Amino acid sequence: MDAANAVIEAAFPADLPRLVDLKLAMFAEGGHADLLAPQAARIILRDYRRLYRRGEARHFVVRQGGRIVACAGAFLKSDLPYRYFVTPFYGFIGDVYTEPAWRGRGLATDLTRRAIDWLGERGATDVRLLAFAAARRIYAKMGFQATDEMVLEIRG
Repeated sequence: MDAANAVIEAAFPADLPRLVDLKLAMFAEGGHADLLAPQAARIILRDYRRLYRRGEARHFVVRQGGRIVACAGAFLKSDLPYRYFVTPFYGFIGDVYTEPAWRGRGLATDLTRRAIDWLGERGATDVRLLAFAAARRIYAKMGFQATDEMVLEIRG
């Protein structure tokens, strides 16, 4: 792959369908596609369009020949209990994905840093993310730490 012609930039609303496709690929590769609802793609696209209109989300992408080959998303979230804090929202990193042929070049790290900068520019003081096991080492190198959050899965 010719990295010399790759362009790194903020995504546009017209890119959202491609970003949803990459999100679905990320879930499939991570072995978690079974968690997604049958209409997940449609729901995600609708939600992302709303978040973009409200200025609560931004993706950063790598384009090769006009095609997005890597992405990272930044989201401003204000769910419970954070909405009661002095800073009533936090940053969330999601949709970090690089097509297999483009991996090992630091693209995900660079895009994630850009997403963190975007969140900080909007006043986020904490940034959270969910990481597949394979990516935890990369996020730890960036300064992310395990937290006191605990999860119990209840499955029938």
